[in-house]
Amino acid sequence: MLSGRLLTRCRTTTPALQKGRGTATSWQRPLWQRNNKFNYNCYSTQTIINNKRSNKGLPWYLGIATLGMSGVATTLYYTSEDARHVFTALQRCGKAGLVGTEVAWNYKVLLSTQYPNDEAYQLAKRECDKRSAEIVLKGLQSLGGIYIKLGQHVSAMVYILPPEWTDTMSVLQDRCEPTPEEEVRQLFLSDYGQPIEDIFDEFDWTPIGVASLAQVHKAKLKKTGREVAVKLQHPVLDEFCRVDMETVTFIIDVIKKAFPEFGFAWLADEMRESLPRELDFVHEAQNAKLVSQNFAEDIKYRRTALLVPEVIWAKRRILCMEFIEGSRIDDLDYMKKHGINPAQVSAEFSEAFSKMIFLHGFVHCDPHPGNVLIRPAKDPKHSKFNFDIVLIDHGLYRELPEQLRIDYARLWTSLIRGDEAGIKKYAKRVGGTDTYQLFASILTGRAWETVSSANLSTVRSSTELKVMSAGAMEYLVDIADILSRLPRIVLLLLKTSDLLRHIDEVLRMGDGQQESGDDHLTYVIMGRYCAKADWLDTRQHLLNKLAKIGFNWQVIKSLVISWWHYYSLAVMLWMYQRASRLAFAKQQLQHKQVKEVSQ
Repeated sequence: MLSGRLLTRCRTTTPALQKGRGTATSWQRPLWQRNNKFNYNCYSTQTIINNKRSNKGLPWYLGIATLGMSGVATTLYYTSEDARHVFTALQRCGKAGLVGTEVAWNYKVLLSTQYPNDEAYQLAKRECDKRSAEIVLKGLQSLGGIYIKLGQHVSAMVYILPPEWTDTMSVLQDRCEPTPEEEVRQLFLSDYGQPIEDIFDEFDWTPIGVASLAQVHKAKLKKTGREVAVKLQHPVLDEFCRVDMETVTFIIDVIKKAFPEFGFAWLADEMRESLPRELDFVHEAQNAKLVSQNFAEDIKYRRTALLVPEVIWAKRRILCMEFIEGSRIDDLDYMKKHGINPAQVSAEFSEAFSKMIFLHGFVHCDPHPGNVLIRPAKDPKHSKFNFDIVLIDHGLYRELPEQLRIDYARLWTSLIRGDEAGIKKYAKRVGGTDTYQLFASILTGRAWETVSSANLSTVRSSTELKVMSAGAMEYLVDIADILSRLPRIVLLLLKTSDLLRHIDEVLRMGDGQQESGDDHLTYVIMGRYCAKADWLDTRQHLLNKLAKIGFNWQVIKSLVISWWHYYSLAVMLWMYQRASRLAFAKQQLQHKQVKEVSQ
């Protein structure tokens, strides 16, 4: 049907063109019409009639051969697993190709049509974006597997793609189709070597969560009676992951040829690198263990609200871990019900990830709301928080090279201060780009005027969001060029930064908390850890220098000055943070007293 629509559209003048808005371009004709070797118009009626006559003379044995081949194909499909795999793979490739073709055609029609004014074009573009996004969403949901993962990548690209795309794709973060019970049983038997009933006394067949790569069930271990969460990979991934990845790569290559300015080929490269790690649950267990070790001291002495579920055992496609009940970190109604302050959750979440990025250099790169839980504190008497933040899904981590970690900290210090010279210097060192103003806007999600005036802590207004959206489309080619040149690890940092900013904005704006006095804490906290990372690096450099050349007053002086700069800044930021929290506590007390009086 699609090819029929394309042919019809190319052979006739569209209504839009008849009204004089434009003339047909070469893009409105099939590829073969644009090739001078072929001339569609030379096919006369007589030629078609002659062709029909010649078809009547087809040998009878060709019909029998066709029927025979169809019968063999059908027999193979129902009797041979390998043949069925090939047929299904071809079907999946064809479906993905049709979706890609339809979307590409939508945009070619949009770009080849003339509009009376910019307002009409913008309206048509928004409609095209929404229509195309819905087509892709439907295709991704029907294909499942890594196509869902691709859609999740798209939904996180709010720094570049219009809301019609990111909002439409956002449903893929936690609304995926579960694997049927029989397939779960077969996978467990295959990977663990024993039936589910031999390992668990209880196993809830209704998943408590279904994601693109796996689903999670609640169960009770037979040996210990302990409640656990069992994560099981979707079996279809083993069968079609490779062919799906090649199909995604092919589609992106086709789009790149049709749109030479398309700069998002790195999406396929990133997925090809990340997916094998995410599909290995033994690797995920190792990540969970390492991040637990990094926060072990903070957890032991109750300096953090962060928790990482204990991994009990792991197989390649099965992960058994501690069961922790809670709700998504963006569930404001849940927090209100349990008396949890969203602004404080945002501050503690920012602190945990600031430590990860700027001090540990081992970063969870997929902190979307479905991967972070909130619950009332398990031991509130011995904790300074009345909540726990539970970090789950440890499949996608990156370890930052030492110099990149330090340069990234210094870049963020410059961004927070609005230091243009520092932004220019460290944008080059981190991203390898000279277009530092655009890079700063991509990284922070803010207009350059906001960055340069050191106003990152302010809430993004609707006006600024419109300016950013318009600028993203205006500088699309430049943005795509920057992204295509960035190291892949920096691309993941961009994605992580954007997901963290989204959670921060949801929590800060929730339930009127924007008036709590905690608004500015996110960047105050980041500034503290950036400064600490800078100081620790400088200290190590100067101590190494002393060890090499011996006692030197000039080096000692530099060490003391660097320490004082860090310490004075750290104390100032700590006092600001402390004062902000005390002000909020006072405001809450006054609010409670007013409420009691009114009652």
